[in-house]
Amino acid sequence: MNTLAITTSDALLARQIVAVSTKKNSAYVGIAKSLLIEEAKRQMRSGTCHFLYVKKDGSIREAFGTLNATLCGKHINGRGQSPESWGCSCYFDIEKGQFRSFRWANIIDILS
Repeated sequence: MNTLAITTSDALLARQIVAVSTKKNSAYVGIAKSLLIEEAKRQMRSGTCHFLYVKKDGSIREAFGTLNATLCGKHINGRGQSPESWGCSCYFDIEKGQFRSFRWANIIDILS
């Protein structure tokens, strides 16, 4: 039997589910995408994650992101508001060398 370990707070996961479910008109899609986001974050914390999401203009973005402190720590300034508060997740784009974010409802898949 497989066990699912969620590393985020229950409140944040609930917010993700509600936000995506409302946007996509499906509780099932909300739960599935929220778990996909958490898996992407887990992979990014320990190294890199290769994933797809839909950009604001409708095009599909293939991204290689990380949240590893040794790789992106020097770019963190600690100012401003977290993108999580407006329904986005932030990541450090390895290809561009800058932080990017994607809307929770727009994640498509994890490729690695």
